[in-house]
Amino acid sequence: MARVTVIGNPTARGFDGAVDVVLRAVAARGDEAEVVRTTVAQPGGAQAREALQGGTDAVVAIGGDGTVRAIAEALAGTGVPLGIVPRGTANLFARNLGLPLGASAAVAVAVGGGPSPIDLGLVRLTRTDGRIDEQRFLVVVGVGHDALAIEAASLRRKRRLGWPAYVGAGLHRLALPGFRVRARLDGAAATTEAWSVLLHNAARLPAGLRVVPGTSLADGRLHVVAVAPRRALDWARIAASGAGIGRAAGALGARAVLRARLAPAGTEPLPVQIDGDAAGRALAIDAAAVPGALLVRLPGGRPGAPGRIVGAR
Repeated sequence: MARVTVIGNPTARGFDGAVDVVLRAVAARGDEAEVVRTTVAQPGGAQAREALQGGTDAVVAIGGDGTVRAIAEALAGTGVPLGIVPRGTANLFARNLGLPLGASAAVAVAVGGGPSPIDLGLVRLTRTDGRIDEQRFLVVVGVGHDALAIEAASLRRKRRLGWPAYVGAGLHRLALPGFRVRARLDGAAATTEAWSVLLHNAARLPAGLRVVPGTSLADGRLHVVAVAPRRALDWARIAASGAGIGRAAGALGARAVLRARLAPAGTEPLPVQIDGDAAGRALAIDAAAVPGALLVRLPGGRPGAPGRIVGAR
């Protein structure tokens, strides 16, 4: 009999119903489950670490990208599989994994799907007081106006509107000047002025858009994207590129790397967001992909084949 720990955000939409479906699915397999709720002070990581210490065989996360990220950070490198029942605003990680968003279908995969190794991102933020803040990320670290747009998208609006709340907040910033950013990509230095610079572990967005078509959560690379529109028409070209029906050369530059470092070209710290959550300001952002760091239950065991977890640090 396997021991399954269900860790969920009780404020997520449909939380109670999702818990009931998970408990029934676990019981139908002859396993036992314990339900643990997250709090504002402990959004999932502490609960996952306690479950690991107690010898859990698997974890099921119920919530959005923030909840999943906190749990994934604790499970990285342990070999304990994570099932995901997406119940957040954007659910970008679930979308990039091709997971179903409906409760019943999501639970079937979260409880019975094949465990597959998935890349995580690792980011170190150097704060203005010299402190180093290290976190793992699932999908993207954003620097610039997209981070400011996420700061502006209130929790109330996100709950009411879902992911379009981010879009609405960003539209007010489209015409604002960009940020001067110094970059070091696998040792090569560059300086750019961009509306935002994005460090992607994977790049699928809601509505089927991709910032960088062809990326994968199992390719062992970060995909660095400079969003640098020079006129209003460039935003249409960027949108068309994301939909796979056009190109945005000059307005949207991308490069695949192992490691990236971003810093302001001036003295003002850069605004940062991590997986859709505002992360304050930083004087330096150092990021890398960590191949195969997390086992996730997927339909059919994709995108990575089941195997050894590597690079857990």
